[in-house]
Amino acid sequence: MNVLHVITGRGPTGPAAAAMTDVKALRVSGHTAFIASRHGSGLMLACEEEGVPYVSGLKLGRGAMRLLNLPFDVRQLRGIVRDLGIDIVHVHRSDDQLLAAAAMGRKLSARLVRTWHRDPQAVPGPFRTRLARQSDGNICVSREHAAALKASGAEKAEYVPVAIDSDTFVPPAERHSDAIVRIGHVGRWKRERDGRDRGQRAALDVFAQLPRSGKWKGLLIGRGEMEGELRREAYEVRRLPAAQVELVKLEKQAPREFARMLGSLQLGLVFTTGSDGTSRAAAEMLACGVPLLVADVPGLRELAEDPTCGLRQLSGDPRGWAAAIEKLMAEPQKLLAMSDAARKRAESIHSLRARGGALAAFYADL
Repeated sequence: MNVLHVITGRGPTGPAAAAMTDVKALRVSGHTAFIASRHGSGLMLACEEEGVPYVSGLKLGRGAMRLLNLPFDVRQLRGIVRDLGIDIVHVHRSDDQLLAAAAMGRKLSARLVRTWHRDPQAVPGPFRTRLARQSDGNICVSREHAAALKASGAEKAEYVPVAIDSDTFVPPAERHSDAIVRIGHVGRWKRERDGRDRGQRAALDVFAQLPRSGKWKGLLIGRGEMEGELRREAYEVRRLPAAQVELVKLEKQAPREFARMLGSLQLGLVFTTGSDGTSRAAAEMLACGVPLLVADVPGLRELAEDPTCGLRQLSGDPRGWAAAIEKLMAEPQKLLAMSDAARKRAESIHSLRARGGALAAFYADL
């Protein structure tokens, strides 16, 4: 099966990173897959570094430039699909879907698939219906989103779990029931367009509710422009002890080094989805043997479908989160068992091979 992922992206983040992961997953599963985007982008450089096959030549762009480039990109994409014998054109954004649909028209036999990285109901009704019916199949980051697309007229919409490289993200060689439980939140220290952070303040709220004792240590792991603001929030506003709550600034490092950092945690907290609509960091923690507490929202609740390695909590209830943490800290052997279950879950559900197999089965059923 030959698959082409068309993605507008300046760098390897959000939906573009998801597209790269899908190409890796398909190739691990024995299929041929490519990324198609513009020449010279950060995404192109990342694909070259990671050995992801990349087809350049599209102009893409945003706003008016996107419209000006559309006739060229339609011809270019049509030629790429023909030259490479593509069976599936897979897109991740609405603009890319419209481009692909125009390029494929009625003359090409390739099927069009769309991944929805956000709630389809955020798209205005008539446009959502058009997009849902235009594609041959829809991949979703949550079961709720798949149901919403079917209600909008999509013939085929399915939830497929997020994938990570479970050969790189592995648990430490030995894990013991430590006296101090290390509780981590992982995410960029930045604000979204709506002004919200990526869950750091919610983590600080939970840490503030925990008893000041030597039984735990909280870590905010990340980097970004909010570092100074978060330090003030932690140490001046909430007056959390620096010895108990630490901001761990990530420097550029190899994935295996990052995996070792994640593997040092005994519990991971996940409050918000990333720009890909789910949380790769959460799946990476599972692969490193770190059980999770996740917010009960679409795109995250699916990561805690197995209660042996993940638990759901209501958003905006720091006391409830703290109570759940205290209960787990009181049962160190249960935390160890949850660690083993987390790794098994990641291998069976969130590995590249599992994702590649699920995508291939989805394509074959179109």
